[in-house]
Amino acid sequence: MSGDRSWQQRLRDDGGNTLVLFPAAILILLGLGALALDSATIYLGQRRLADLAAATANDAAGGLQLDSFYDEDADPVLERDLGTQRAQVIGAQMGEDRSFDAVECTVAVDALEAIADCTAQVRPILAPFWLGSNDRLTMRAVETARAAEGPLP
Repeated sequence: MSGDRSWQQRLRDDGGNTLVLFPAAILILLGLGALALDSATIYLGQRRLADLAAATANDAAGGLQLDSFYDEDADPVLERDLGTQRAQVIGAQMGEDRSFDAVECTVAVDALEAIADCTAQVRPILAPFWLGSNDRLTMRAVETARAAEGPLP
């Protein structure tokens, strides 16, 4: 009987040890949730920046100079300023969102090809609270679009 009593006494003495683990588990789950939230914010920022670059390059590739288009002797040439203007408009609309800062796009036009190079700073939501992390992350996206010659298939 004395062996059972010491076993029960030991269980009674260790009763609060598992209670300490629950707050630690909650803190770990909150930390993992914050990490997942910031990862999702960064990923969506990358996707949106790639979409901005693709839209800008596509708009620039769609802007033919009318004189070169109707001149039968000359090859069609893209309008050089159209892509930059569209990049400013689309970038301003995307910059109104909380997740983007300092959206900049440059468009290089060469004959019938437009190359859009966009950079932006993404602000993760909880990154300022992580030790040793920056509050902004700079990203870059480059997309190319080519104006099609002739009817599309």
